[in-house]
Amino acid sequence: MGRSNETGKKKDGFGIMPKSRTRAFLVWFVLALVCCAPPALAILSYKLHVRHEERESIDNSKRLAYVLLSHLERTVEGIDNFMINFGNYLGEKWNSEDVYRELRNAPLPASVIQLSIVDPNGRFVASNLAPPGNSIDLSDREHIRVHLDGLSGDNVFVSQPVKGRVSKLWTIQFSRAIRDNKGQLRGILVASYEIADLIEFYGRLRSDPDALVALVGTDGIIRARVAGKGGSDVVGQSLLASPVFQMMRSTAEGTYISASPLDRVERIGYFIVSKRYPLMVVVASERAFVQRQSDEFMVTTGAVAGGLGIALLVLGIVVIRNNRLESRPHSKELQAEARQREAQFLRAFGNMPGVSVVHVSGDVATPIGASSSDASSAVARHVRSRQFISQISANDAASVNIEHFTQDGEEHEIQYLVAQISDLESKGTGEAPEREMVVFALDRTAVRTEENNLYQMSKMAALGELVTGLAHEINQPLGVIRLAAANALNGLKRGLPPDHVEEKLNRIVHQTGRMKAIIDHMRIFGRKSELRREPSSVFAAIDGAMQVVGTQIRLDDITLSAPKPCCGDVKVLCRQEQLEQVLINLLLNARDAVRARRQAMPGYRGSIDVSCGIEPGEGEKCTVRLVVRDNAGGVPDAIIGKVFQPFFTTKAAGQGTGLGLSVSFGIIRDHGGNLSVVNDADGAVFTIMLPGLLAEEKAPLECAT
Repeated sequence: MGRSNETGKKKDGFGIMPKSRTRAFLVWFVLALVCCAPPALAILSYKLHVRHEERESIDNSKRLAYVLLSHLERTVEGIDNFMINFGNYLGEKWNSEDVYRELRNAPLPASVIQLSIVDPNGRFVASNLAPPGNSIDLSDREHIRVHLDGLSGDNVFVSQPVKGRVSKLWTIQFSRAIRDNKGQLRGILVASYEIADLIEFYGRLRSDPDALVALVGTDGIIRARVAGKGGSDVVGQSLLASPVFQMMRSTAEGTYISASPLDRVERIGYFIVSKRYPLMVVVASERAFVQRQSDEFMVTTGAVAGGLGIALLVLGIVVIRNNRLESRPHSKELQAEARQREAQFLRAFGNMPGVSVVHVSGDVATPIGASSSDASSAVARHVRSRQFISQISANDAASVNIEHFTQDGEEHEIQYLVAQISDLESKGTGEAPEREMVVFALDRTAVRTEENNLYQMSKMAALGELVTGLAHEINQPLGVIRLAAANALNGLKRGLPPDHVEEKLNRIVHQTGRMKAIIDHMRIFGRKSELRREPSSVFAAIDGAMQVVGTQIRLDDITLSAPKPCCGDVKVLCRQEQLEQVLINLLLNARDAVRARRQAMPGYRGSIDVSCGIEPGEGEKCTVRLVVRDNAGGVPDAIIGKVFQPFFTTKAAGQGTGLGLSVSFGIIRDHGGNLSVVNDADGAVFTIMLPGLLAEEKAPLECAT
């Protein structure tokens, strides 16, 4: 017995731990490992996010560069075709007064502010801005000298930025030689393209205010540039000494990662060199801006990891304390400990950025945590308001909801969870417990704003693609106005009755009104969408979409049919420009499908049909069905499930962003509807289903086309 006692004392003396102490040590060790896991995962996520943001920035710059290069080549091609046609139209009209009259009456392409004629000696003859008589010697100009020396042949020449001696504006000169039947130079036709319009257009396309969008010639001279808050003052500077530019000039396209030699700002993006003209497009975002996106992600993930670590730590402490409380049977002490644990959990979540936690007892709301107690937080003030407390008190069950509200003139969106708290002491006593609940509110305003920015990017991409159609829409009324004015002037000279002149003037007034309506609608469509949803007329949205793309589709020899406003005042809870954006995306998608099939089957007669229907529901509710159908053969079965994925496109590089259908799907989904696609015997059928708002007047179930 003595030896046994001695042995036991010896083990205790050498530090062999009791069972309870060993278990506590293991619990604390495991708890330390678990608490270190969230920060480690946050650091790894940050590094992966930096790489992802850089790749995404390059991909976005590449898509925008392709869009801008396509727009540039179409613009130069349009100006060149116009100069060719105008030069052929002049024929033998080389009388200076006749030339000046034709220049004054010429329907110039967009952003071309001056059209000039220069004689074979390099002297100015006339322009639409200056009559004959001012024989300025322009033979020293680069765009004139190349034609006098025969260096450009019969191709259009794109000059460096110059300040016009007549227009007094900075322009890019597009010049082309006019020759007779024997090939002798008879003159030079010069179109002056205003650089300010190009810079303004590039500035509107930037989603990042610090991004770089530049048009540079292969000669190293900057034609147009937008970067940061300035950048237009560097137009005309040379980049020939830059090694980065030399690399870009020797490569058709590629990634741009460099510090600009002009402002020393490091940027990351993409560049493309035109295969048709001696020009290249560069699109890049400031690398610091891309880094800030990851920094914001790091703050968010760090806050989440910290909150999770605190929550795990608190949970571990709670578990340890719970083991100590096993011998405490008193309900009041258990209730107090439970309340303490709840308070610790709530404070941990309340300290997370963007999350407001409020404890509601009766009519009293108490904020929990640093974020929740921030008096300047619009979300925190809203969830503590009496109106909000009364609203959530009407529902007994736990619920998750999304709510929009306006505070201090700004729109906000929150997603909140209401959790009821049960009282342990009142259970089994028969007493009615005091009503208590906890509200977790997450600020989703920034997320919704980013979605609206994506919608805006898609709309601007659509507007860029529709520039040609808009020019044709405006050229038609201009042609009618010119003809009516000429007839009216002829009638005055011939002494015709006043009724003849009045009729022509009324026609001019009507056509100018038509032009104003087209321009106003394009401006409304291009404005940025707000957060608040508003009801809009279905037929107004269809009519607006037809104004934007209807003529362009019909010019492609595609039959387009749309419903007439026969269904009464049918409305949906969706802003009109957003519903128009969805319809325009679907119409352009159908047009491109018909074009693709026409390439395989020349002479194919394409058609697009838009129809509208109403499906009655319970009470005053209804569902509006919009269908866009084409006869282009349908979507291949292998990819029909991918058409709504972001940036998925079957078009060639530079011909599509892959955002149209994805953004359209998001718009309809966010408004409680559904966008789907199926194939029928002729082609693809895109169907929009949206909750409708019926007016007092009963509407028929189908609309005639």
